[in-house]
Amino acid sequence: MNLEPFKKILKRAMGLAPDSLGKSGVKHALQVRMRELGCDEAEYLNVLRNDEREVAELVEEVVVPETWFFRDTKPFELLSETAVSCRKDSFKVLSAPCSTGEEPYSVAMALMGAGLPKTRIRVDAVDISTRALDKAKKGVYTENSFRSALPSYAEGCFEKKEQVRILTDRVRNIVNFYPGNIVEGCLPLGQYDAIFCRNLIIYLDNNSRECLVKLFSEKLKLGGLLFVGHAEALPIFNKYFTPVRRPGVFAFKKKGAGMTEDATSRPAVVERVKDSPECGRSTCLVHSVSDKASSRTKRIIFPAKPRMVKDADVQVAEKQKFSLKDIKVLADRGETAKALSLCKESLLADGPQPDVLHLCGLLYEAQGNSVKAEECYDKAIYLNPKHLDSLIHLSLLVETRGDKRKAALLRNRVQRAENQNEAG
Repeated sequence: MNLEPFKKILKRAMGLAPDSLGKSGVKHALQVRMRELGCDEAEYLNVLRNDEREVAELVEEVVVPETWFFRDTKPFELLSETAVSCRKDSFKVLSAPCSTGEEPYSVAMALMGAGLPKTRIRVDAVDISTRALDKAKKGVYTENSFRSALPSYAEGCFEKKEQVRILTDRVRNIVNFYPGNIVEGCLPLGQYDAIFCRNLIIYLDNNSRECLVKLFSEKLKLGGLLFVGHAEALPIFNKYFTPVRRPGVFAFKKKGAGMTEDATSRPAVVERVKDSPECGRSTCLVHSVSDKASSRTKRIIFPAKPRMVKDADVQVAEKQKFSLKDIKVLADRGETAKALSLCKESLLADGPQPDVLHLCGLLYEAQGNSVKAEECYDKAIYLNPKHLDSLIHLSLLVETRGDKRKAALLRNRVQRAENQNEAG
């Protein structure tokens, strides 16, 4: 079996260096999927080139979770000390990739054990594998997840039942799980006091490493901590971070002093925005929505090909008193009403614009007004039938309200638009 074309597809989807994808693991994953679909090698390659959903299925087979509670111990001690010394109203931590949840739950327990009230703690967790996330959300673990001794404060966080341990709701409810490819920039909105990204960066190609390190520097507050794996103390971090000199801890601190103001801490829906050309990727940001939507699974559709900022996009922004970037900054700070007001002013002054209408839709979703959001996405698509972001969000909205036929039609349009982007 010639694995090279399949490795290229996986590299594009996951950002991994080709050599990091072991031959036996990839071959096994391919055999599983081909057997499931009843097709041969050539047929399956054609399926992958035309169906991003099947690419996601293949990624699920390739990803092998390897994690346990309080892995390495020392990072959680530093995290607790940092949280106790932080006087802000909330302490936010990101775990990405989070695998089956042992790491973000360890973070939650460590912060609770340090004496922080639940109201001050927010833990977000992102992973490319929806299967891993499904397991994480259940909070049921076998002894394989307990290879390190639990701290005394964590002993009461589990209920033993037969051959498993079940995490208590008071811990599970602190962690918010989101599916997403962090190499594509799919991360929740706002900044964090600490980020855990252990044993991923070492497997990435150079370009993906640079982009991810830059993204983490943007997502961390000044002075925030980035925890990495023991083999990942690479020179690439030096531009944005300084190393933490502490035995048993492999971490970096974002350069600068003090903390920036926190963004809204409510749960989220996904927006794909155009990133800098040097990273060559589309970025998925997660925007806040009403608490009513927090229990629903948030889905991310992986881009078929990174898209660059077009001249037309820049021209639209330059014509406005407040650019789209300015308005998104307001939204990032949680000033949804003001951002929406500026969008409306822009539409009145310059007429209907697909990108502004799309942003209006996102802001209405943030306010829990799905009817208005759907209207905005419809208008954006009317003006630009290939407006990919609006097509994606509209398909998710109509599916949520039960219109599966319209959702399927919209997904087909998304696929056609993605294929045309790839061909172009």
